[in-house]
Amino acid sequence: MEYSVIVAGTGFEGRAGRIRLAVKNGMAVKLVPEPSNAYDANAIAVYLPVRAWFTLFLRTDVHIGYIKRDRAAFFTRKMQEGGKILSASVKSTYMDREHPRVTLTVVTDW
Repeated sequence: MEYSVIVAGTGFEGRAGRIRLAVKNGMAVKLVPEPSNAYDANAIAVYLPVRAWFTLFLRTDVHIGYIKRDRAAFFTRKMQEGGKILSASVKSTYMDREHPRVTLTVVTDW
């Protein structure tokens, strides 16, 4: 199944600048569950693998936000039932805002 997912929290901790510099449509992202997250046990962080000058051009994962709360709860429940996220990539970006909007395409086996 394919889902369209909005990335939340793009305006915190300098993420907007990182998004403007590195995020391109079609790029693969990593989704990392954070069950010990202090604000939401269902939180799923979104990381972008990049090569940048500040890492001496070694690949590193840059945190760009979280899957929105309602969708993260749904995905967490499905993963606890044995489902898997097969892939995730940037579907679209909208940079003409103070906090960029990033939408992902997430493909699952459920």
